[in-house]
Amino acid sequence: MARAYSGREFSLILGIADNDAGSSAGAVGADTQDANAVSGSKVLMRVDSPINDFDFSAGYNRAEISRAGSRTLRADDIVNHYGSGMWTYDFDYLIDNKKAAQNLLELMYPKHGGTITSSITYPAAPTVSDYGHGENAGTESKCAFLILQNPDTSEDRYMHSAILQNLDFSMDAGTDGGRLRASGQFMTGYKPVIEANTVTADTSASNYDKGLFDCTTTTFAGAACTVRSFSLSISNPANRIGFQGSSGETDGYVRGGAFGITGSITIKVDSTTGEYLRSKWQTNTNCAIQVGNGSTIDFSIPEANISGWNMDMADEGVFVEIPFTATSGADAGANLAVLKIA
Repeated sequence: MARAYSGREFSLILGIADNDAGSSAGAVGADTQDANAVSGSKVLMRVDSPINDFDFSAGYNRAEISRAGSRTLRADDIVNHYGSGMWTYDFDYLIDNKKAAQNLLELMYPKHGGTITSSITYPAAPTVSDYGHGENAGTESKCAFLILQNPDTSEDRYMHSAILQNLDFSMDAGTDGGRLRASGQFMTGYKPVIEANTVTADTSASNYDKGLFDCTTTTFAGAACTVRSFSLSISNPANRIGFQGSSGETDGYVRGGAFGITGSITIKVDSTTGEYLRSKWQTNTNCAIQVGNGSTIDFSIPEANISGWNMDMADEGVFVEIPFTATSGADAGANLAVLKIA
C-alpha cells in the first residue's frame, strides 16, 4: 500500500517577489518568483501544526443546471470552470522569525517603499499600488509567494502573485507566555502550481521571541498603564480584476477598499485609567496608545478612537477591555500606526 503521511511533515515558505523595474520574472502574474525573490525574504514560516492547505474551493466557478425532461443531473449539466475564481490561504503563526514578521508588515502596504528592516509607517492617506497583470514597476506592486512543501515532493503547492489582505497581531499575558502571535489571509487570482519545488528558505533569517513582557513602555492617553492583553487588526483588501488569457486567471488586482486598523487593549483600572470612560470615550476624545520597548517590538497608535468599554470585575483585580479604531486625527494630520519588529 502507499505510504501515509503525518501533518507534521508539511512546511511553509513565505517570500516576496522581486518585481523591480525590468525584472519580468517577478512581475504580477509570473509564476517564477521562487527563483527571483527579494534577497533574504524567503523564510520558513513555522505556522501552527497541523498546517492549512490552500483553499481551492473559490477557484471554481460552479453551477448545476436543471434541465427540462430529466429528474437527474447529467455530467454535462454541471459547469465547473477552474481558473476564474480565487484561492486563499489562512495562517496562524506564533512569531519566531523577525524576517517573516517583517515580510507580513511589508506585504500589507508595499507602497511604503524599500524593504523593511525594522519599522513601518501606515500613513494617514495610503496610496493605491498598481497591481496590473505583468506589472514590474518596482517596490509598490510587490506580491507574496507561498510554497507549501509536501512530503510527496511532486505534490508541492506553489501560490504566487498573492496579496496579504488582512493581518492580526495579538499578545496576552496568560497565553503563550505573552509571545507575539500573527494571523491573516493571503489571496491570489492565479492558479496555484502543483509540482516539485526545490526552493529552500534563506539561512540569514533571524530568531525572534518577543512579546508582551518585553514591552517596557505601555501607555494609554499619555499615562503609564498595566496591560493584560493587546491586539491589532490591519485590513487592506484586494479584488481580482476581470480576466486575461484562456485560463480565466485575473488581469491583476485593485486595492480600492478602505485601509483600516482596529484593535483592543485590556488595562488595569486604577485612579488614572478609571476615569477614561468619562473623560475620553464619552467625550469622543482620541487617545495615543503605545505598547513596546522602542527598539525590538513597538506598536504606536497616535490617534486611537475608543469604541467600547468592557469591564472585567475579577477578584484578582479589575481590568477594562477598550476596543479602538485607528484614525488619522484632526485634518488627517497623523499616521494610522507605526509598528516595529526588529
